[in-house]
Amino acid sequence: MRLLILLTLTLLLLLLPCGELLAQSHQSDTLAPSPDPLSVLLPGGVFAAYPLHHSDVAIRTTRHSLLGTRWRNHYDDHMQFASYGLQLAMRCGGATGRSRTWGEMLTADGIGALGTAAIVLSVKSGVQRMRPDGSTANSFPSGHTATAFLGAELFNLEYGADYPLLARLQYIFATSVAFGRMANNRHWYSDVLWGGLIGVSMAHVGYLVSDLLFGRYTPAISPEIPDNYFYLSLLCSRHLSGGAGCVGAQLGWQTSTLNYTAELSLRPDKERPTLHGDLLVGIPLYQWRYVELRHSYGIGIGYDRAAKEQSYAHLQAGLEAHPRVRYLDKLGLFLRLHCEPYRQSYLTLGVLLRHRYL
Repeated sequence: MRLLILLTLTLLLLLLPCGELLAQSHQSDTLAPSPDPLSVLLPGGVFAAYPLHHSDVAIRTTRHSLLGTRWRNHYDDHMQFASYGLQLAMRCGGATGRSRTWGEMLTADGIGALGTAAIVLSVKSGVQRMRPDGSTANSFPSGHTATAFLGAELFNLEYGADYPLLARLQYIFATSVAFGRMANNRHWYSDVLWGGLIGVSMAHVGYLVSDLLFGRYTPAISPEIPDNYFYLSLLCSRHLSGGAGCVGAQLGWQTSTLNYTAELSLRPDKERPTLHGDLLVGIPLYQWRYVELRHSYGIGIGYDRAAKEQSYAHLQAGLEAHPRVRYLDKLGLFLRLHCEPYRQSYLTLGVLLRHRYL
């Protein structure tokens, strides 16, 4: 560990002239464009969605043949935080990057870290994948790798424009953590791949939220999507805890400020069929060039034949993502994550057909 610290400091002195440490600054009042999470999520999601089970087994077999079954080194437990330490050290030393103040930088770091932790922990508890060493059932995704790549991308977004070689070094550190998790037989290949994707994506989200909070970015609204329209949606939902999903339909009315929806959904389960009817209101949250985020709140009634109380009322709250990309004039998509308190949570994909009325 001492050797690593000395190497990092040496590279820092070589790559950062003292004058630049004290003088260089990007303290503009506005930024255009702000980090776009889709630039990371879309290509990364396509790549990470590729089936990896065969690669998982093959890579673990190779690892066993090269290192044996008992090899263990704890360097990855410490290396995952290297980029954070260097980012803070540079700020303390006077290097100013894209953030104008400590508050902007720490807000981006904090939002990215909280988002990463929330995603990793919730997915671990939901998937419960056994680790390759058989120790615990919380393998997917890799938290160490997510933390390391979050730190690398945060450093890149903060200092990458002025110190590109040093920013690239952070990805070497993060990649070494990913390899370390596999070499230590603690994670599968797909675990570290998804962990890296989560970390990099949440770094962009962190800086985006920081820019919005500190007034450095005003979301752009695409003129190609009408502000006022009726729509009919077909839905397919997946229960986050692994239960049976739902199918359904929505009839909605979209205005420039609010969205009103009547929804009917059915869970076609032979043992526990359910039927839901809901009234929802969507409230704009943020808009970017390619996507719009909304809060959604609803109240409804349901019927569950297998429950003790077959008829019930429920509340729900959710977050919806609507791509603002023009597929066809009247065709659109949306993705919704919603939760019914004390009952269940769903991830829903919807295809909507809209008709402009004004």
